[in-house]
Order: sequence, then structure tokens, then C-alpha cells
Amino acid sequence: MRVHRIYCKSVSDQDSIFDLDQSQSNHISKVLRLRIEDKVEVFDGNGATAVCKIIEINRTIVILERITEIAVSDPAHPKIVSLLPVIKKDNLHFMAQKLTEIGVSDFIFYKPDLIDQSIAKKDLKKTLSKINEVVVNACKQCGSNFIPSVSALESLESAINSLNTNDHEIYAFDLNASDVFSLDKINIQKNICIITGPESGFSEQEINSLIKKDIKIRLLKNNILRAETAPIVISSLLQNHFGKF
Repeated sequence: MRVHRIYCKSVSDQDSIFDLDQSQSNHISKVLRLRIEDKVEVFDGNGATAVCKIIEINRTIVILERITEIAVSDPAHPKIVSLLPVIKKDNLHFMAQKLTEIGVSDFIFYKPDLIDQSIAKKDLKKTLSKINEVVVNACKQCGSNFIPSVSALESLESAINSLNTNDHEIYAFDLNASDVFSLDKINIQKNICIITGPESGFSEQEINSLIKKDIKIRLLKNNILRAETAPIVISSLLQNHFGKF
């Protein structure tokens, strides 16, 4: 029988008995309909995991007891960081879910210059809150014990400035690029950052910012990929490539 996975930071604390928050408690009691003495695998989002049993269920809180030693996974290396445009909600959630499943470790969202006007005035804080929920659920399903970090900035330039460029090899992908992306030229000793644009592409000002920052601008393929598809394809290629080393 499959053991369900639950997220809770407290699983790696010193105390072996701990409460789940209301969201995770509701998921256990009302969605999964688990009972006292049932077992779940709990991960803390930072690589630690343990098997726990349910010792109490009440109206609002589920209490667990850790019954195995804590196991700690090693983080992936190199890491994949994605600078992503804010796009329409359903596509945004799909993109974040699939990139989490692939193994992207950090999401940095930015408002592109050529943003869809239907979402231009959306509150980034609310957007981030939902994205965090999406990536946690994706980690539950895919078995990853590391929850990606999620942040958002008001422009592509500010998103790039948030990076430590010495630790990252950075690639931006644009249909007008003259050089084709080559996996064999990647320095796998560094973390990899990929930058993709919205449906309308990068603005002239954003392209100039990329050039000014000496960021490699590459062509992925001749077909035009949707804004949510491009980073998924690129990240899949990178993870497959890293698996050879």
C-alpha cells in the first residue's frame, strides 16, 4: 500500500511528536481520510524525511509521531534556476508544477515589459502564495524532498540583479538569437540559470539588458514554444544532460 507524503518543517525538529498545520491536517483527515495509527512519509522541504504515524485527529489539527530515523537527501548539483515571466494563472501554475517535478530548485518570477494586460495589475504577493502551494503539492507527488524557493520581482533587470552571476551560468532563450543552444558547452561546475520570456517575447529594452549583463542569448529551436512550454523543455534537456555525469 502506498504511503502518502506530507509536508511539515517540524519533522526534522528534536521533538518526535508534532502538529501539522491546518492545511496539511485537512488534507489528511478530509481528503485522504486517514485514521489514527495510519502512517505517512513527512518531508521538511530541505531534504529531510521520516515515516510518522497519526496519533491524534481532531477538528482542526492532526498530531504525528516520528517512528523512523530522519533520512537526509543531498541537494541536486548543479542547480537549475528559472527566471520566468508572470503569465496567465492556469498556465503559470502548470509551468511551476512541471518544473518542480523536473527538479528546478529556484523560481524567480518577473513582470515582463510585454506582459498580457489582463494580468498586468495582478498582486504578485497573491500570485506567489498560490505558486508556493502548487510547488509543495508537486513535491508531494513527485517524491522530491526539496521545495523550490519562490520569489518575484517587478522587472527582468531586477530579477537578473538578484542573482550571484559568479555562481551561475546564465542563458536567455529568444527566437531572434543567432547562436543555437548547445548542451555540450555548459559548465556543469556552476549552477545553471535559464531565462525565458512571455508569449510576445522580450522587449528591446530587455534584450539590451541581457546584452549589457553579458548573458548568453540562445536559440532553442525554430518552432515557437508557448511561454509555459519553453522552460519545461529546456529544464528537461538540462536534467537529462546532467544525468550523464
